[in-house]
Amino acid sequence: MGSVGLPEVLVVLVVALIVLGPKRLPDAARALGKAVAEFRRATSGFQAEVRDTFGELTEPFHHPEPAPGEGSGNGAGAGPVGSDSRPVPHHGDGPADHEGISFS
Repeated sequence: MGSVGLPEVLVVLVVALIVLGPKRLPDAARALGKAVAEFRRATSGFQAEVRDTFGELTEPFHHPEPAPGEGSGNGAGAGPVGSDSRPVPHHGDGPADHEGISFS
């Protein structure tokens, strides 16, 4: 399935000229142009509405806010730009590392 080239367009125009005749061809072309323009307006409005709707739904996933305490602000110890530099948990960081806590 390739694109429509110049030879194909010429064949369609010649067939349209034979079928419609030279008197009705301009009117048919004008009506076809208006229909295509109306279709484009309708689809662009629909696309904008879908983009706005899904943009609101996906916005939190595109720009997540850092959790409290994750952002250092001064850039010290930060990885390369765009990297996910979350702190790595170490022993003794959580309540489960304290003695006397059981999980039964």
